[in-house]
Amino acid sequence: MDREIRIGVFGTWRGRAYMKSLKLIDGVRVTALCDKMPQRIEEAKALCDGDVAIYDNFDEFINSGKFDAVLLCYYFHEHAQYAIPALERGIHVFSETMAASTMALCVALCRAVEKSGCIYMLGENYPFSRGCLEMKRQYEGGTLGKVLFAEGEYVHPMSPEESWRYNNPEVHGQYHWRRYLPVTYYSSHALAPLMYMTGALPRYVVGMAAPDTEENIRKYKKLKTDAVGVMLVQMDNGAIFRVNGSSNIGPKGNWYRLGCTFGGVETVRGNEKCVRLAYNPWSAPEGVEVSKIYEAQWESDADKAEQAGHGGGDYWVVKEFIDAIRSGRPNERLDVYHAVAISAVAILGWRSVLQKSKRFEIPDFTKERARKKWENDNLTPFRSEDAPNTLPFNSPNTAKSK
Repeated sequence: MDREIRIGVFGTWRGRAYMKSLKLIDGVRVTALCDKMPQRIEEAKALCDGDVAIYDNFDEFINSGKFDAVLLCYYFHEHAQYAIPALERGIHVFSETMAASTMALCVALCRAVEKSGCIYMLGENYPFSRGCLEMKRQYEGGTLGKVLFAEGEYVHPMSPEESWRYNNPEVHGQYHWRRYLPVTYYSSHALAPLMYMTGALPRYVVGMAAPDTEENIRKYKKLKTDAVGVMLVQMDNGAIFRVNGSSNIGPKGNWYRLGCTFGGVETVRGNEKCVRLAYNPWSAPEGVEVSKIYEAQWESDADKAEQAGHGGGDYWVVKEFIDAIRSGRPNERLDVYHAVAISAVAILGWRSVLQKSKRFEIPDFTKERARKKWENDNLTPFRSEDAPNTLPFNSPNTAKSK
Protein backbone atom coordinates (compact mmCIF):
# COMPACT_ATOMS: atom_id res chain seq x y z
CA MET A 1 0.00 0.00 0.00
CA ASP A 2 1.80 3.12 -1.27
CA ARG A 3 -1.00 5.64 -0.87
CA GLU A 4 -1.48 7.72 2.24
CA ILE A 5 -2.90 5.79 5.18
CA ARG A 6 -5.70 7.67 6.91
CA ILE A 7 -5.99 7.13 10.66
CA GLY A 8 -8.94 7.61 13.01
CA VAL A 9 -8.28 7.89 16.74
CA PHE A 10 -10.94 6.77 19.23
CA GLY A 11 -9.98 8.05 22.66
CA THR A 12 -7.60 10.98 22.50
CA TRP A 13 -6.04 10.96 25.98
CA ARG A 14 -3.74 8.00 25.26
CA GLY A 15 -4.33 8.51 21.56
CA ARG A 16 -2.27 11.69 21.59
CA ALA A 17 0.89 9.74 22.48
CA TYR A 18 0.49 7.61 19.37
CA MET A 19 -0.45 10.61 17.25
CA LYS A 20 2.92 12.18 18.10
CA SER A 21 4.66 9.01 16.93
CA LEU A 22 2.57 8.78 13.75
CA LYS A 23 3.87 12.22 12.76
CA LEU A 24 7.33 10.63 12.54
CA ILE A 25 6.17 8.11 9.91
CA ASP A 26 5.89 9.14 6.26
CA GLY A 27 2.63 8.65 4.37
CA VAL A 28 0.36 8.59 7.42
CA ARG A 29 -2.17 11.22 8.48
CA VAL A 30 -4.76 11.44 11.26
CA THR A 31 -8.05 12.38 9.60
CA ALA A 32 -10.66 11.77 12.33
CA LEU A 33 -10.90 12.05 16.10
CA CYS A 34 -13.57 10.76 18.47
CA ASP A 35 -13.83 11.60 22.15
CA LYS A 36 -16.64 12.65 24.46
CA MET A 37 -14.47 15.29 26.17
CA PRO A 38 -14.13 18.54 24.15
CA GLN A 39 -10.91 19.64 25.86
CA ARG A 40 -9.15 16.43 24.91
CA ILE A 41 -10.38 16.76 21.33
CA GLU A 42 -8.90 20.25 21.09
CA GLU A 43 -5.56 19.09 22.49
CA ALA A 44 -5.45 16.22 19.99
CA LYS A 45 -6.58 18.40 17.09
CA ALA A 46 -3.55 20.63 17.64
CA LEU A 47 -1.36 17.65 16.67
CA CYS A 48 -3.11 17.11 13.33
CA ASP A 49 -1.99 18.32 9.91
CA GLY A 50 -4.73 19.49 7.56
CA ASP A 51 -8.44 18.92 7.93
CA VAL A 52 -9.61 16.52 10.62
CA ALA A 53 -13.18 15.35 11.26
CA ILE A 54 -14.37 15.59 14.88
CA TYR A 55 -16.90 13.25 16.52
CA ASP A 56 -18.28 12.62 19.98
CA ASN A 57 -20.33 9.60 18.86
CA PHE A 58 -18.66 6.30 17.94
CA ASP A 59 -21.33 5.20 15.45
CA GLU A 60 -20.98 8.42 13.47
CA PHE A 61 -17.19 8.15 13.69
CA ILE A 62 -16.94 4.53 12.53
CA ASN A 63 -19.44 5.03 9.69
CA SER A 64 -17.83 8.24 8.43
CA GLY A 65 -15.58 6.68 5.80
CA LYS A 66 -12.88 9.14 6.84
CA PHE A 67 -10.15 6.62 7.71
CA ASP A 68 -8.56 3.32 6.71
CA ALA A 69 -7.38 2.27 10.16
CA VAL A 70 -8.42 3.07 13.72
CA LEU A 71 -6.43 3.38 16.92
CA LEU A 72 -8.63 2.18 19.77
CA CYS A 73 -7.44 4.04 22.86
CA TYR A 74 -10.71 3.99 24.77
CA TYR A 75 -11.60 2.40 28.11
CA PHE A 76 -9.43 -0.60 28.99
CA HIS A 77 -12.22 -3.20 29.08
CA GLU A 78 -14.19 -2.10 26.01
CA HIS A 79 -11.87 -2.63 23.05
CA ALA A 80 -13.41 -5.71 21.44
CA GLN A 81 -16.84 -4.07 21.44
CA TYR A 82 -15.44 -1.32 19.20
CA ALA A 83 -12.92 -3.40 17.24
CA ILE A 84 -15.59 -5.74 15.87
CA PRO A 85 -17.75 -3.06 14.16
CA ALA A 86 -14.59 -1.49 12.74
CA LEU A 87 -13.48 -4.82 11.25
CA GLU A 88 -16.97 -5.38 9.84
CA ARG A 89 -16.51 -2.13 7.89
CA GLY A 90 -13.12 -3.15 6.49
CA ILE A 91 -11.14 -0.92 8.86
CA HIS A 92 -7.76 -2.06 10.21
CA VAL A 93 -7.60 -2.08 14.02
CA PHE A 94 -4.91 -1.17 16.53
CA SER A 95 -6.11 -2.11 20.04
CA GLU A 96 -4.10 -0.25 22.65
CA THR A 97 -4.91 -2.38 25.70
CA MET A 98 -6.69 -5.60 26.65
CA ALA A 99 -8.10 -7.08 23.45
CA ALA A 100 -11.24 -8.46 25.11
CA SER A 101 -12.59 -8.48 28.66
CA THR A 102 -14.66 -11.68 28.44
CA MET A 103 -14.05 -15.08 26.91
CA ALA A 104 -17.06 -14.63 24.63
CA LEU A 105 -15.56 -11.43 23.25
CA CYS A 106 -12.24 -13.21 22.67
CA VAL A 107 -14.06 -15.68 20.43
CA ALA A 108 -16.12 -13.03 18.65
CA LEU A 109 -13.02 -10.94 17.97
CA CYS A 110 -11.16 -13.86 16.37
CA ARG A 111 -14.10 -14.58 14.11
CA ALA A 112 -14.42 -10.92 13.12
CA VAL A 113 -10.74 -10.66 12.17
CA GLU A 114 -10.88 -13.87 10.15
CA LYS A 115 -13.99 -12.75 8.29
CA SER A 116 -12.71 -9.24 7.58
CA GLY A 117 -9.26 -9.99 6.23
CA CYS A 118 -8.13 -6.75 7.89
CA ILE A 119 -5.02 -6.16 9.94
CA TYR A 120 -5.64 -6.45 13.67
CA MET A 121 -2.81 -5.71 16.07
CA LEU A 122 -2.53 -5.52 19.82
CA GLY A 123 -0.87 -2.18 20.57
CA GLU A 124 1.27 -3.58 23.37
CA ASN A 125 4.22 -1.20 23.66
CA TYR A 126 6.41 -2.78 26.34
CA PRO A 127 7.98 -5.42 24.04
CA PHE A 128 9.56 -2.51 22.15
CA SER A 129 11.55 -0.96 24.96
CA ARG A 130 15.31 -1.03 24.44
CA GLY A 131 15.90 -3.66 27.09
CA CYS A 132 13.15 -5.99 25.89
CA LEU A 133 14.24 -5.79 22.25
CA GLU A 134 17.80 -6.61 23.30
CA MET A 135 16.57 -9.61 25.29
CA LYS A 136 14.70 -10.81 22.20
CA ARG A 137 17.82 -10.39 20.07
CA GLN A 138 19.97 -12.32 22.50
CA TYR A 139 17.44 -15.13 22.86
CA GLU A 140 17.03 -15.48 19.10
CA GLY A 141 20.82 -15.62 18.78
CA GLY A 142 20.64 -19.14 20.20
CA THR A 143 23.57 -19.10 22.63
CA LEU A 144 21.33 -19.06 25.70
CA GLY A 145 19.55 -22.26 24.72
CA LYS A 146 15.85 -22.92 25.28
CA VAL A 147 13.80 -20.82 27.68
CA LEU A 148 12.62 -22.89 30.64
CA PHE A 149 11.51 -20.18 33.04
CA ALA A 150 10.73 -16.50 32.61
CA GLU A 151 9.53 -13.64 34.78
CA GLY A 152 7.71 -10.46 33.91
CA GLU A 153 6.84 -7.73 36.40
CA TYR A 154 4.81 -4.59 35.83
CA VAL A 155 4.70 -2.83 39.20
CA HIS A 156 2.78 0.43 39.15
CA PRO A 157 1.86 1.80 42.59
CA MET A 158 0.34 5.27 42.85
CA SER A 159 0.29 7.85 45.59
CA PRO A 160 -3.10 8.30 47.31
CA GLU A 161 -3.51 11.60 45.48
CA GLU A 162 -2.75 10.15 42.05
CA SER A 163 -4.91 7.11 42.67
CA TRP A 164 -7.86 9.29 43.68
CA ARG A 165 -7.37 11.47 40.60
CA TYR A 166 -7.89 8.41 38.42
CA ASN A 167 -10.61 6.78 40.53
CA ASN A 168 -12.71 9.63 41.92
CA PRO A 169 -16.31 8.63 41.11
CA GLU A 170 -17.42 12.27 41.10
CA VAL A 171 -15.09 12.86 38.14
CA HIS A 172 -15.06 9.51 36.35
CA GLY A 173 -18.40 8.03 37.45
CA GLN A 174 -19.34 5.14 39.70
CA TYR A 175 -18.68 2.57 36.99
CA HIS A 176 -15.22 3.50 35.76
CA TRP A 177 -13.23 0.37 34.96
CA ARG A 178 -10.35 1.15 37.33
CA ARG A 179 -12.68 0.84 40.30
CA TYR A 180 -13.45 -2.81 39.45
CA LEU A 181 -10.24 -4.03 37.82
CA PRO A 182 -9.07 -7.39 39.28
CA VAL A 183 -5.36 -7.65 39.98
CA THR A 184 -4.72 -10.20 37.22
CA TYR A 185 -6.41 -8.26 34.42
CA TYR A 186 -3.76 -5.61 33.68
CA SER A 187 -1.09 -8.18 32.92
CA SER A 188 -0.24 -7.59 29.26
CA HIS A 189 2.75 -5.37 30.12
CA ALA A 190 4.21 -8.27 32.10
CA LEU A 191 3.34 -11.21 29.82
CA ALA A 192 3.40 -9.82 26.28
CA PRO A 193 7.13 -8.91 26.26
CA LEU A 194 8.05 -12.46 27.29
CA MET A 195 5.85 -13.90 24.56
CA TYR A 196 7.30 -11.47 22.03
CA MET A 197 10.87 -12.40 22.96
CA THR A 198 10.35 -16.16 22.82
CA GLY A 199 7.41 -16.82 20.49
CA ALA A 200 5.80 -19.00 23.16
CA LEU A 201 2.01 -19.10 23.63
CA PRO A 202 0.18 -19.72 26.94
CA ARG A 203 -1.56 -23.05 27.50
CA TYR A 204 -2.38 -23.18 31.25
CA VAL A 205 -2.66 -20.61 34.03
CA VAL A 206 -2.77 -20.65 37.82
CA GLY A 207 -3.44 -17.43 39.74
CA MET A 208 -3.02 -16.15 43.28
CA ALA A 209 -3.74 -12.78 44.90
CA ALA A 210 -2.46 -11.04 48.01
CA PRO A 211 -4.67 -8.60 49.93
CA ASP A 212 -3.76 -5.00 50.59
CA THR A 213 -3.59 -3.66 54.14
CA GLU A 214 -6.67 -2.21 55.78
CA GLU A 215 -4.77 1.06 56.22
CA ASN A 216 -4.13 1.32 52.47
CA ILE A 217 -7.72 0.43 51.62
CA ARG A 218 -8.93 3.31 53.79
CA LYS A 219 -6.23 5.73 52.63
CA TYR A 220 -6.88 5.06 48.94
CA LYS A 221 -10.69 4.88 49.37
CA LYS A 222 -10.57 1.58 47.49
CA LEU A 223 -13.33 -0.73 46.38
CA LYS A 224 -10.63 -3.17 45.28
CA THR A 225 -8.89 -4.78 48.21
CA ASP A 226 -6.16 -6.86 46.54
CA ALA A 227 -2.66 -5.44 46.11
CA VAL A 228 -0.86 -8.13 44.13
CA GLY A 229 -1.85 -10.67 41.50
CA VAL A 230 0.63 -13.34 40.42
CA MET A 231 0.12 -15.96 37.74
CA LEU A 232 2.11 -19.02 36.78
CA VAL A 233 1.62 -19.64 33.08
CA GLN A 234 2.70 -22.84 31.36
CA MET A 235 3.58 -22.16 27.74
CA ASP A 236 3.22 -24.32 24.65
CA ASN A 237 6.97 -25.03 24.70
CA GLY A 238 6.76 -26.37 28.26
CA ALA A 239 8.33 -23.32 29.91
CA ILE A 240 6.81 -21.68 32.98
CA PHE A 241 6.37 -17.91 33.02
CA ARG A 242 5.74 -16.04 36.28
CA VAL A 243 3.72 -12.90 35.64
CA ASN A 244 3.07 -10.05 38.08
CA GLY A 245 0.84 -7.39 36.58
CA SER A 246 0.15 -3.84 37.80
CA SER A 247 0.74 -4.59 41.45
CA ASN A 248 0.40 -1.98 44.20
CA ILE A 249 3.75 -2.63 45.88
CA GLY A 250 7.02 -0.75 45.99
CA PRO A 251 9.15 0.25 44.31
CA LYS A 252 7.64 1.13 40.96
CA GLY A 253 9.29 -0.47 37.94
CA ASN A 254 9.27 -3.12 35.23
CA TRP A 255 11.54 -6.13 35.11
CA TYR A 256 11.94 -9.11 32.77
CA ARG A 257 14.02 -12.27 32.89
CA LEU A 258 14.58 -15.27 30.64
CA GLY A 259 16.12 -18.32 32.31
CA CYS A 260 17.42 -20.74 29.69
CA THR A 261 19.35 -24.00 29.49
CA PHE A 262 22.80 -22.38 29.09
CA GLY A 263 22.30 -18.99 30.68
CA GLY A 264 19.93 -16.09 30.98
CA VAL A 265 19.23 -12.49 30.14
CA GLU A 266 17.33 -9.91 32.16
CA THR A 267 16.71 -6.20 32.39
CA VAL A 268 18.48 -4.41 35.22
CA ARG A 269 16.25 -3.34 38.08
CA GLY A 270 16.20 0.44 38.32
CA ASN A 271 17.70 0.90 34.84
CA GLU A 272 15.47 -0.68 32.22
CA LYS A 273 17.70 0.44 29.34
CA CYS A 274 20.37 -1.97 30.59
CA VAL A 275 20.45 -5.76 30.45
CA ARG A 276 22.47 -8.45 32.19
CA LEU A 277 23.60 -11.30 29.96
CA ALA A 278 25.08 -14.27 31.82
CA TYR A 279 25.95 -17.93 31.22
CA ASN A 280 26.78 -20.91 33.33
CA PRO A 281 30.61 -20.89 33.37
CA TRP A 282 30.75 -24.32 31.75
CA SER A 283 28.36 -23.41 28.92
CA ALA A 284 29.46 -19.91 27.93
CA PRO A 285 30.37 -19.56 24.25
CA GLU A 286 34.11 -19.45 23.62
CA GLY A 287 35.53 -15.97 23.97
CA VAL A 288 32.36 -14.54 25.54
CA GLU A 289 32.20 -13.00 29.02
CA VAL A 290 30.42 -15.22 31.53
CA SER A 291 28.48 -12.23 32.85
CA LYS A 292 28.15 -8.62 31.75
CA ILE A 293 25.83 -5.66 32.18
CA TYR A 294 25.51 -3.19 29.32
CA GLU A 295 23.18 -0.55 27.91
CA ALA A 296 20.98 -1.78 25.07
CA GLN A 297 21.04 0.24 21.84
CA TRP A 298 18.39 0.87 19.21
CA GLU A 299 19.15 -0.95 15.96
CA SER A 300 17.50 1.85 13.95
CA ASP A 301 15.36 5.00 14.27
CA ALA A 302 16.97 5.90 17.59
CA ASP A 303 16.14 9.60 17.21
CA LYS A 304 12.45 8.83 16.63
CA ALA A 305 12.18 6.23 19.39
CA GLU A 306 13.74 8.59 21.94
CA GLN A 307 10.96 11.09 21.26
CA ALA A 308 8.25 8.57 22.17
CA GLY A 309 6.78 7.50 25.48
CA HIS A 310 7.06 4.15 27.27
CA GLY A 311 10.77 3.86 26.58
CA GLY A 312 10.32 4.26 22.83
CA GLY A 313 7.60 1.64 22.66
CA ASP A 314 4.91 4.11 21.62
CA TYR A 315 6.84 4.77 18.39
CA TRP A 316 7.81 1.23 17.51
CA VAL A 317 4.39 -0.29 18.10
CA VAL A 318 2.57 2.13 15.77
CA LYS A 319 5.34 1.72 13.19
CA GLU A 320 4.78 -2.04 13.31
CA PHE A 321 1.07 -1.43 12.74
CA ILE A 322 1.66 0.83 9.74
CA ASP A 323 4.20 -1.63 8.30
CA ALA A 324 1.64 -4.44 8.68
CA ILE A 325 -1.01 -2.46 6.81
CA ARG A 326 1.41 -1.69 3.99
CA SER A 327 2.64 -5.27 3.67
CA GLY A 328 -0.76 -6.89 4.24
CA ARG A 329 0.80 -9.16 6.86
CA PRO A 330 0.15 -8.80 10.61
CA ASN A 331 2.94 -8.91 13.15
CA GLU A 332 2.57 -12.59 14.02
CA ARG A 333 3.43 -12.11 17.70
CA LEU A 334 0.88 -9.32 18.21
CA ASP A 335 -1.92 -10.66 16.00
CA VAL A 336 -5.44 -11.41 17.19
CA TYR A 337 -4.58 -14.93 18.40
CA HIS A 338 -1.75 -13.67 20.60
CA ALA A 339 -3.91 -10.75 21.74
CA VAL A 340 -6.81 -12.91 22.93
CA ALA A 341 -4.45 -15.46 24.48
CA ILE A 342 -3.04 -12.66 26.65
CA SER A 343 -6.60 -11.61 27.53
CA ALA A 344 -7.54 -15.19 28.37
CA VAL A 345 -4.60 -15.51 30.76
CA ALA A 346 -5.87 -12.44 32.61
CA ILE A 347 -9.50 -13.60 32.61
CA LEU A 348 -8.89 -17.24 33.49
CA GLY A 349 -6.08 -16.31 35.85
CA TRP A 350 -8.72 -14.43 37.84
CA ARG A 351 -11.07 -17.42 37.72
CA SER A 352 -8.18 -19.42 39.15
CA VAL A 353 -7.81 -16.92 42.01
CA LEU A 354 -11.53 -17.19 42.74
CA GLN A 355 -11.36 -21.00 42.74
CA LYS A 356 -8.44 -21.59 45.12
CA SER A 357 -5.76 -21.51 42.41
CA LYS A 358 -7.40 -24.09 40.17
CA ARG A 359 -5.51 -24.61 36.91
CA PHE A 360 -7.29 -23.38 33.77
CA GLU A 361 -6.50 -24.31 30.18
CA ILE A 362 -6.06 -21.48 27.69
CA PRO A 363 -7.89 -22.41 24.47
CA ASP A 364 -6.10 -22.47 21.13
CA PHE A 365 -7.99 -19.59 19.54
CA THR A 366 -6.81 -20.54 16.06
CA LYS A 367 -9.12 -23.57 16.24
CA GLU A 368 -12.89 -23.03 16.07
CA ARG A 369 -13.56 -26.26 17.95
CA ALA A 370 -11.42 -25.14 20.90
CA ARG A 371 -12.87 -21.67 21.15
CA LYS A 372 -16.52 -22.54 20.51
CA LYS A 373 -17.04 -23.77 24.09
CA TRP A 374 -16.37 -20.21 25.29
CA GLU A 375 -18.58 -18.33 22.83
CA ASN A 376 -21.32 -17.66 25.39
CA ASP A 377 -19.10 -17.03 28.42
CA ASN A 378 -19.88 -13.40 29.26
CA LEU A 379 -18.83 -13.43 32.92
CA THR A 380 -17.24 -10.13 33.90
CA PRO A 381 -16.06 -8.30 37.03
CA PHE A 382 -16.93 -4.93 35.50
CA ARG A 383 -20.11 -3.08 36.36
CA SER A 384 -22.10 -0.65 34.28
CA GLU A 385 -25.16 1.47 34.85
CA ASP A 386 -27.22 -1.13 33.00
CA ALA A 387 -25.67 -4.36 34.29
CA PRO A 388 -24.07 -5.65 37.50
CA ASN A 389 -20.78 -7.51 37.59
CA THR A 390 -21.17 -11.27 37.23
CA LEU A 391 -17.82 -12.09 38.85
CA PRO A 392 -16.30 -10.70 42.07
CA PHE A 393 -13.57 -8.13 41.54
CA ASN A 394 -11.91 -8.96 44.87
CA SER A 395 -10.31 -12.26 45.81
CA PRO A 396 -11.88 -14.62 48.41
CA ASN A 397 -9.21 -13.51 50.90
CA THR A 398 -10.62 -10.00 51.01
CA ALA A 399 -13.94 -10.21 49.18
CA LYS A 400 -15.97 -7.11 49.90
CA SER A 401 -17.64 -6.75 46.50
CA LYS A 402 -21.37 -7.38 46.34
